[in-house]
Amino acid sequence: MTLSDHDHLEPGIPTIKWWGEQKFELNQSRAWQFGSLVLRLTRGLQEWRLEYYRPPYQYDYEQQWQEITDVHFAFPKPVHIERYMFRETPQTFQLLPRLADRSVVIRPVDPIYIPAGQRGTLYISTPLWIAGYVDGQRDPLFDIPVIQPKDTWFGPDHQSGEMCYATSVDGRTELKQLTRRAFRAVTPIVFHNVSSQQLRFDRMNVPVPALPLFYSESTGRLWTSQIKVIHEGTDRPARIKIENKTPPLAGEVSYVNQARSLGGALFNMFDSFF
Repeated sequence: MTLSDHDHLEPGIPTIKWWGEQKFELNQSRAWQFGSLVLRLTRGLQEWRLEYYRPPYQYDYEQQWQEITDVHFAFPKPVHIERYMFRETPQTFQLLPRLADRSVVIRPVDPIYIPAGQRGTLYISTPLWIAGYVDGQRDPLFDIPVIQPKDTWFGPDHQSGEMCYATSVDGRTELKQLTRRAFRAVTPIVFHNVSSQQLRFDRMNVPVPALPLFYSESTGRLWTSQIKVIHEGTDRPARIKIENKTPPLAGEVSYVNQARSLGGALFNMFDSFF
């Protein structure tokens, strides 16, 4: 198998469900291509060996995946190698999607306005990580982004704020207009403007580490729980609530992975309302 930085995959995916339990015989290797990320996992008697490669440039439309049948291919350079020592390795290994390990700043293509007294739902999507778990270990052995997002600072100045990820996003008010992607999860954000003024925002900080992850077979999408934003006026910050439910449009969902951080914290999702 040969891989090129220019072999970009076309949009359109037959199924997004790439995760689940994987079985390994002793000294067996298994390999996958997730978008442009190539990953190989090998079970030894007393260690798991992870090898992966990502090209210098990745593109968000690279959303196809496949298990690679010829596992003895040569990786392009540079290949990243990690080894995990065990007294004895188990036969099974779990690959699971996970939300980003920092908040994700989204910037809609066009600013969004919400008139006084109005409410509405915006559907956005954020990038996923691949986490590898074995029985008896609470934390994953590895936890890597499928597509490495760019860093960005979110806050009113260089002293106050936090380091986040930036991602391109198409915020949609209709779910069917949001492209279905294997390596992104949908977050519904419900806005309720109870103030007497129209509000506008053009940048939003989504606290994805505080969100659990679900899968809906009927919609063929990964979902997070819903976020509610209540704006009461320019003299006070918006009230942010992470709800313990997905929207009715998600249909029946199954639990995939827990939130990285505990809920209940205060989140600054907006650096400005106009």
